[in-house]
Amino acid sequence: MARASADGERTVVLPRGAAQAATLVRAVEEVDRRGELLALDERRRATEEARQGVAEAPRKWLGRRAERLVGALARERPQVRRLLALTDLGRGLLWPTVVLALALGLASNALGPERRIHVLAAPVLGLVLWNVLVVLLGLVHRAVPLLPSGLRFERPRLLAWLERWAGRWVERQGAADDPQAELWRAASRRYLALWLPAQAPLAAARVRRLLHAGAAAMVVGAVAGMYLRGLVLEYRVSWESTFLGGAAVDRILAVVLAPAAALMGRDVPSAAAAGPQGLPAAEWIHLWALTAALFVLLPRGILIAAETLHVLRRERRTPIVVPEAYLRRLAATTEARVGRVDVVPYSYHPSPQAAEALRGLLHDLFGARAEVRLRPAAEYGAAAAELHGGGSLVVLFSLAQTPEVEVHGELLAACRDGLADGQALLAVVDAAAYRRRLGEADPGAARLAERRRSWDRVVQAVGLVATHLDLDDAAPDASLAALERGAWPGGVLGGRR
Repeated sequence: MARASADGERTVVLPRGAAQAATLVRAVEEVDRRGELLALDERRRATEEARQGVAEAPRKWLGRRAERLVGALARERPQVRRLLALTDLGRGLLWPTVVLALALGLASNALGPERRIHVLAAPVLGLVLWNVLVVLLGLVHRAVPLLPSGLRFERPRLLAWLERWAGRWVERQGAADDPQAELWRAASRRYLALWLPAQAPLAAARVRRLLHAGAAAMVVGAVAGMYLRGLVLEYRVSWESTFLGGAAVDRILAVVLAPAAALMGRDVPSAAAAGPQGLPAAEWIHLWALTAALFVLLPRGILIAAETLHVLRRERRTPIVVPEAYLRRLAATTEARVGRVDVVPYSYHPSPQAAEALRGLLHDLFGARAEVRLRPAAEYGAAAAELHGGGSLVVLFSLAQTPEVEVHGELLAACRDGLADGQALLAVVDAAAYRRRLGEADPGAARLAERRRSWDRVVQAVGLVATHLDLDDAAPDASLAALERGAWPGGVLGGRR
């Protein structure tokens, strides 16, 4: 499914693998506008094949397109698969963790270092109390979400460590003789910025499940170790305390071991009856084992099942946020309509780089097969008839110009009135030259903002919207969204305003 938002973004729900691939491909396309890492023709063909015979909804084609492009990217850069595996956080760690925890539990001596068990200081008691405390904190967190941040479990520390590890790995990529190494690292950093927040709920559920499973496995190992040692060694129980008497010890044990004793159909034996030689420990070992099962394995098992359901649900339905402008740009590469778009600078000579950037944006806006022509600059005071070329019209101004209603406003009004049905008019104001002139100081930024407001007033006075761009440094998706908003009349580009 896909849900649009008011700020020009759409939430697309995909299976986890497709969502991850789509995020990586988007990051590469945002950074690699010239097709150095992923050829432009390859991207267009993938879009055409993915969209063939399916609905317009991105969930129908976005993942399919991305998976094909990831394959093409991996043929040139084998580290792509490694990057995807490293950033599928928490995957593949469950069973190694369980095996390690089980081994640690078996290796521990849950009966104590001596062959005499102290009923109040048995190591297994510490394991039980710790697990009960952690489970209770987790339940309280679920019931009362306003706990202090230090007690929250939504983002385990292990997840933050995994994210930092992936980031350090990215920075080490790229051979010294690889001309695209820095471009690939930039794309990988962009991918991490987009993907890690999107995957965080799934990764956090995996890590929580891993921690629950590890705790349960350790207790299983400890209990199994108790019985294995009890087969070959004789253990006896005793107690001693500076402050507690025998009756107090029996009351404590009656509370702690009562559930296990009830299930076994017997009373909790009296520790006070143990003499200097102690009592046989078999009955106590059974009670501690069953107590561990009740207070550790049972709640941890329920939590493991709950987190597993969460993981499976997120694996099937991973939401990612995609800019509408990005989807529009992809769709434009396969649109069959052929239109003509004339770009006329007005009393302004843009740099070749700025002209090429605007040409690329207009192809994204009108379609890859549109005929985008950059015409010679019109002189100051030129009539609208000199600008019209028979197709849609983009009038390019420089922010360095002072806008005048009698000149610029009347020109745009005449261009608007001369449009034919189905044609679009855009008033683009490029800030590149003016920004270079003013520099980066705060007074310069204030003058840029004031000049933009002046252009807005003049252009709005004739019913249009000024599209402000900096063509020396135009962010593709944001610039395309601005062009869509500025196109007149509304709906001429398919109702995407």
